[in-house]
Amino acid sequence: MHNVMKKGIIYLPVEVKVRELDAKLLLAYYAAKNGFLVVIGDHEMVEIATGKFKQGIFFSKGYPHGFRKRVITSAINNGHTVVELDEEGLIMNRKRYLRDRMKKDMLQLVTHEYCWGGNQKDIIIDAYPEYREKCHVVGNPRFDLLKPKFRDIYNDDAENIKQLHGDFVLINTRFSQYNSANGKKENVHFRHIKKLFYYFIEMIKNICEKFPDLNFIVRPHPGEDFSSYRKALSQYKNVHVIHEGNIIKWILASRVIIHNGCTSGIEAFLLGKPVISYVPITTNKIESNLPNTLGVKATSITSVQNYLSHLLDQPNINENNFDENEVEDTERELFSYIQWSKDNYSYESIIDLCNTIKLQNITHEDIPTGNIGNSEIKVSKKKYKRNFHLTETEIHSLYNKLDKIEGVHNSMEINRIGNNLYQVQSSSGS
Repeated sequence: MHNVMKKGIIYLPVEVKVRELDAKLLLAYYAAKNGFLVVIGDHEMVEIATGKFKQGIFFSKGYPHGFRKRVITSAINNGHTVVELDEEGLIMNRKRYLRDRMKKDMLQLVTHEYCWGGNQKDIIIDAYPEYREKCHVVGNPRFDLLKPKFRDIYNDDAENIKQLHGDFVLINTRFSQYNSANGKKENVHFRHIKKLFYYFIEMIKNICEKFPDLNFIVRPHPGEDFSSYRKALSQYKNVHVIHEGNIIKWILASRVIIHNGCTSGIEAFLLGKPVISYVPITTNKIESNLPNTLGVKATSITSVQNYLSHLLDQPNINENNFDENEVEDTERELFSYIQWSKDNYSYESIIDLCNTIKLQNITHEDIPTGNIGNSEIKVSKKKYKRNFHLTETEIHSLYNKLDKIEGVHNSMEINRIGNNLYQVQSSSGS
């Protein structure tokens, strides 16, 4: 252990592991290189740590209002500076977003609101012009991982997936408001989602029959009941319901992506993969249809089949067969939602902003050690919180790849300080 001053502590809670972990570990890696000490892990454990350790910067990940109020208030009461990087800040219904996730009483307690793009920032400052200064467009570290610099992180995994599943089409779903982890929910507001769920089941059955030599992997939203897909599709040998690991490796390994309104449609587009947006019905509700404008839009099962045949016949298909002007329009719209460039990184913008926050330096004596017990958790379990499990090996595995990309060796020191809770610091003392 080095007796080196650190700039302060950054607390990075992770809730939905497959979606957030790699991006948060990326941010932690570069923050540690920049002289911060980072406490990262299971959301509830990170919250407990904020009550025990020195004041620092707590990263709220955006929540429905009641949950957000509890988390932010607790961090503020423990003396921390709160910054917010809302996981749901990319695609939203304006009215619902302001009502459910961006109420003023909590925004006033947040020092920095990190926005995915101009669209999110505009929605917030149109409602609360007095908080313009708090809002910073930074993109999102999840999208840093799609950039050429980090492509090597997932290449081996993508190759392994190809070996295991051969040629496959990845089908992403997002129907948790009906097909919830706790069973089907009838809700007048989400009739559209219910219909889409059944349209997707029909479409999947149909293409499984139509393309018997092709595998189909259904990746449900983490808040969905996975078994409902397994039951509905049990008679087809060429379909598998799998939700594991970061989506990027699955996109890279797949031939084509089929989705409706999913962020994964955007990720696939930015990775240059063919995308089919299956839109059998439209809603008159104003929800962003941005993801459905990328790639090709299929409104019937027949058109899904035709596009699939076409895309599979042309393995080197480029940028989803758009003509140039159409690509430019789509990209222009996309980049108002997500700050994106191939060689600027969201984590850099975020760390630069964290550097503007005044923190007490911490010395060797202040560095958290010991073991925080789980017995202290009085937090109610979140509705779709699967068992969260994070090992030192997983962290090292990603950090070894980042070290390789950066041309360094063993640059991070990782210590377990509780169940699924770790501290990360630069081992070079830099």
